[in-house]
Amino acid sequence: MNEPTRILIIDDEASQRKILQVCFEKRGYAVQSAATGEDGVQRCVTFHPHVVVTDYSLGGMNGLDVLEHIKRDAPATEVIIITAFGEMELVIKALRSGAADFILKPVELESLLQAVHNAAARARLLAAPLAPGPAGVAPLADLITADPVVEHILLLAVRAAQSDATILIRGESGTGKELLARAIHHASLRADKPLVVVNCAALNENLLESELFGHCKGSFTGAVNDRVGRFAEADHGTIFLDEVGDLPLGTQVKLLRVLQNGELQRVGENRTTTVDVRVIAATNQDLEHMLGARTFRQDLYYRLNVVSFRLPPLRERPDDILPLAQHFLQRYARRLQRPVPALTARAHAMLARHPYPGNVRELENIIQRTLVLMVGDEIDTVTISADAHHPSSAAPPADSESEGNLDTMIDTLERATIERALQAANFNQSQAARTLGVTLRALRYRMQRLGLK
Repeated sequence: MNEPTRILIIDDEASQRKILQVCFEKRGYAVQSAATGEDGVQRCVTFHPHVVVTDYSLGGMNGLDVLEHIKRDAPATEVIIITAFGEMELVIKALRSGAADFILKPVELESLLQAVHNAAARARLLAAPLAPGPAGVAPLADLITADPVVEHILLLAVRAAQSDATILIRGESGTGKELLARAIHHASLRADKPLVVVNCAALNENLLESELFGHCKGSFTGAVNDRVGRFAEADHGTIFLDEVGDLPLGTQVKLLRVLQNGELQRVGENRTTTVDVRVIAATNQDLEHMLGARTFRQDLYYRLNVVSFRLPPLRERPDDILPLAQHFLQRYARRLQRPVPALTARAHAMLARHPYPGNVRELENIIQRTLVLMVGDEIDTVTISADAHHPSSAAPPADSESEGNLDTMIDTLERATIERALQAANFNQSQAARTLGVTLRALRYRMQRLGLK
């Protein structure tokens, strides 16, 4: 028999503590209470609650202080804050600090009970032992990291993968959100079912609902045939909604319905269709700020944010730079059918001190360009810029004696590099441009300037 979910109530009003304790105990929860934030934090050490329900105003430590202490010492414990203050700034600060929910006084017990139920489900999910399954943990184990924060994220992601909980992955562009989403799907019990990827920011707003939910023939101009939407394509599998923060409000309402009931309507159709889809969403936007600006629905936020992971930017995980660089060197050396070159100490230093505004994606492009442009058996300098003429992109030849001679040598190197990339791409110019990290137009301009056909 499973042990009851443990709830800790922190409130300086004895009557409020008693009401909440009786309410939770009637529903089978194991409950303890504390009158101060300091006492509540101490009780967490021995009671190990799944969920803490705390008032914001406590006299000494306030609810945000309690949240900070608990998330530092027991990050799997969920915290719900109750307050009489309705300022959105306080809500945003609490959510950014890791609060599971935020309830305003006077408290509606049904709303609080639902919030506690959701928070307890998350806490139990992340604390549960790994269940045996055919997919195992290999897909996440293959993700490359030496950073303890990311390693912890991967450990929790393995647990989350083995449930059907909705997952929200947050982080800057290029941090690997889609890679993590794919790994979670392939480590889940749905691994043998479809994974459908949708970039919400790349779709025209007028066609977005048709893309997601499908449409009937004749429902709008250009709808010459029936269309099955991406949710229907993902039935019994997983849908990954990338850049979910870019969804317009009207589409957010329809997405909320799918998350709540598993029901959708095609554009131009009155009947509903039921789908069984696990949703993984990702965004690089500040959803809490969007809540305050009313550009993102609060109810959708809570539906998506059942289990949340924040992938740190590469500048916050310096231990990952060199392992990732070696991984990309091996990958692109195989594609170019050449030996894997060694990185000198100078190249290591250049990689380590770059700030990587484009994160892991930028590091991958740097290694790819460097490998294509390099001469010799080892890499002594890395090509930071996509422009081969940028001062930081390559080391000048040691024997250059004049500006004209240097230009000639650069042209010779550039011509050889482009020829090698074209040969590796079987003379597909678009593929060669991607390999070189330049646009097709830029590649053709350089080929024309160098007399290449």
